[in-house]
Amino acid sequence: MTKTIEINGSNYEVNFSKSYLNQAEQHLIKSKIDKQNEVEHLTKAQQLIDRARINNIIAKTELQNNNFILKDKPKTRFSDISGLEDVKEKIKLKVIEPLKNPKLFELFNKKFGGGIIMYGPPGCGKSFFAEATAGEAGVTYFNVKASDIKGKYVGETEKNISELFKLAKKNQPCVIFFDEFEALGRERGDAVGHDKSMVSHLLTEIDGLGNKDKQIMLIAATNEPWSIDLALRREGRFGKTIFIPPPDFEGRSGILKNKLNGKPVDPSFDFDLIVRCMENYSGADIMEVCEAAIEKVISRCLKDKKVYLITTNDLLGAIEEKTELITVKWFNKALKIIENDQSSFKELIEYVDNNLKAVAS
Repeated sequence: MTKTIEINGSNYEVNFSKSYLNQAEQHLIKSKIDKQNEVEHLTKAQQLIDRARINNIIAKTELQNNNFILKDKPKTRFSDISGLEDVKEKIKLKVIEPLKNPKLFELFNKKFGGGIIMYGPPGCGKSFFAEATAGEAGVTYFNVKASDIKGKYVGETEKNISELFKLAKKNQPCVIFFDEFEALGRERGDAVGHDKSMVSHLLTEIDGLGNKDKQIMLIAATNEPWSIDLALRREGRFGKTIFIPPPDFEGRSGILKNKLNGKPVDPSFDFDLIVRCMENYSGADIMEVCEAAIEKVISRCLKDKKVYLITTNDLLGAIEEKTELITVKWFNKALKIIENDQSSFKELIEYVDNNLKAVAS
């Protein structure tokens, strides 16, 4: 376990576990030479070994307690995400610019802080967008999953939530990203036992960020925004939403080219045709189709003992065999659930009207 100590005004990193073991080794050597005090040296060596073992246990515990922290600022940028430029602009205005130019937003009486819910179909890059947001802002990134927060015992979850926000305050400016937020912030009427207390404690910690000097932005990602507790969706908490749709033409093209990069692709491969055929595909759908096509080409290579190139027809065949899209299934479910609450999900309704009229009907 490494600690910082000060000697004559200078800071030094000291590995106490290693130091204890080195001292123990010296006593073991002395026990063989100094037979008169052999027992004393052996006892001292055992004590030092025990101290080293305890320090290692503490170090491992601290690492486990802080496993939701990405201490380094993310290197991911919006340039790593193809397409969806309108979504990037919304994120810049709502998250990045307030972090970079707090005084400008204060001048226009725009309150900083609170949170944003990124929602949309599975496999469309919500987590990637959140990491890129922190990367663009150049701030510390806390990546939090429900499994990092939820504890087995009464009070443990609340303690973990408090620890997270305490660390965030020490590392501002920062972004706290809650992945699969429905597992943490589910409507309390549907929750049981400890989950109700967890949501209440999360609300308390969020409200504690109300000071204008706090530079902590909260981002939550979910496939089920309608399941989030209404108190969490209030303005000042997670009152803003950004819909992350399936990748547009440019986005699908980038994913496809990245997936086929470095593989034996036919020079006449028609990327534009394949991308058009993948309309409404999520990133995960595109990856699945590519994998299916590649596996069939490999099977032919093994069977005929010769190398075949990946062709346009290989991808068209895989697309034809894909009977269900993750996105279409999600949109159908979402439209039924929000039928009586469309005002809360205007971006979703607008996207469906403009891009998925067949689904909407």
